[in-house]
Amino acid sequence: MEQVYHHRLPKLSNILSFETAAKTGSLASAAECLCITPAAVSQQIRQLEEHLGVKLFVRSKSGVELTEPGISYLAFAQEAFETLRVAQQNMAQYQGDHTLTLTALPALASRWLMPRLYQWMDRHPEIDLRIQATHSLTDFNTNPTDFYLSFGDEHYPQQDKIELFRDSVIPVCSPGLLQAPAPLDNPEQLFDYPMIHVDWGRDGRFLPDWSEWLLAANITTRPPNPGPSFNLSAMAIDAAVAGRGILLGQQSLIREELQQGKLVALSSLALPLNKSYFLIYPKRILNKPKAQELLDWLRQQADSDRT
Repeated sequence: MEQVYHHRLPKLSNILSFETAAKTGSLASAAECLCITPAAVSQQIRQLEEHLGVKLFVRSKSGVELTEPGISYLAFAQEAFETLRVAQQNMAQYQGDHTLTLTALPALASRWLMPRLYQWMDRHPEIDLRIQATHSLTDFNTNPTDFYLSFGDEHYPQQDKIELFRDSVIPVCSPGLLQAPAPLDNPEQLFDYPMIHVDWGRDGRFLPDWSEWLLAANITTRPPNPGPSFNLSAMAIDAAVAGRGILLGQQSLIREELQQGKLVALSSLALPLNKSYFLIYPKRILNKPKAQELLDWLRQQADSDRT
């Protein structure tokens, strides 16, 4: 490509298309993120390459890969965009922006976060607190999320984070289902009941299942009982409360049901999940009113679970 040098900066939209394509590894995915066509993304990246006089990507059927100049330029582009985002965040103080947005997995939002969050809301009525529940990954560059309660942190290497807690599972059921007092004297008694199963799909390997729990209880002669299966933890908990079987319930999600007697623990044997829950956030959001206070409060809530 012919060497070109411009004092004039490239179009911001061209740089944004480049950064998004580099992040997603695909022109089609970048187009979806930016709400434009793949052809438009391709054209904007080509214009940027012509402006800079270098090839930024190697294109293939599987997607796009950064060239060495592309890797170098991406670092500068990301730093520049982050500076602009910080500047925009700082403008909030002049606009009277008192909004904070929390995003979390649905079960974590409804069963761990919300029962606690009302207390913080009562203390800070001046803050417009917005709660989003989703199973999707959060892109802080395109989503209004300020804090994300995430299962694991491997998808967010560039963001600030704190580890909240590592959950564990114990066998529980509705007291109306039991034929004997809880906890059970012998784990073999669990086979008198249907076993509720939770299938988290690709994240299932991080959630202990009945086979693992029975092995930890030194029961190796029988497979787990069949029973209803759910892909959402909240539905599995509701089924256990309704007496549809015994469940390996996450202790952080069933605390209220245990306290109210809707569920009872059948054994004290708890197996930890293979990943922790994290609070993920871009550092720039700490400039927003009460953001630091909310972060500290969430950390305190997680710490209180460990004591």
